[in-house]
Amino acid sequence: MPKSLRRVARIVVAALLVAPLVPGAPARAQPDSAHHTGAKPYAPVGLFFGAIEEGARIFTPVRLLPLDHPEALHHDFPTVLQLHATEFPLLLWLGRQVGFQLCPTLERYPTMPSTDWPYPEFRLPPDSVVLARAPVSRRASVDAPLPGLRAAIFDGSALVAFIVDTRGIPLAARHMTRATSMGLEVDRTEFLRALESAAAAPGSGLLVVLWSKR
Repeated sequence: MPKSLRRVARIVVAALLVAPLVPGAPARAQPDSAHHTGAKPYAPVGLFFGAIEEGARIFTPVRLLPLDHPEALHHDFPTVLQLHATEFPLLLWLGRQVGFQLCPTLERYPTMPSTDWPYPEFRLPPDSVVLARAPVSRRASVDAPLPGLRAAIFDGSALVAFIVDTRGIPLAARHMTRATSMGLEVDRTEFLRALESAAAAPGSGLLVVLWSKR
């Protein structure tokens, strides 16, 4: 091979090796929810809807922070003080999937959402752009692992977000002998264990599960 061609070949190979290191250079796309060793856990965020006639809270956003976290106050289902970062668009998107228009309420309650993320030990929830590309599994409400469970987002086996609506479901159908403010009679461990049965396999990526009342 002539020297000039060998020189060109070396330049091309070098450029291909360096390109992935240059900002803006094309690189092989990675899955949005790829799991890596040591990935941070999620702090699942969710909404509970209940019937005020039975003493339940009409609307309660919760974030499942560790019980010893200052915001959790050792509650199994600590009420959200403020939605942060991608939690707001995520809940709007998830609500729309089950027919809820949540923007007017979530914009004001419990207070205006913030764009910051004050929980560095936890992963940011996926935004609505990523969720729009996630596979969706539609199931009958009778197959829900908990009465009133309408929607859940999983990243592999990890719970990311959920919506529970117990309005119109008799206490007996919820396996309850007394009303509660949350609309269910389970603790956090029981709640998470029930939802695990609907999750995907570990490391399999995002999955949106919707349970229809019809």
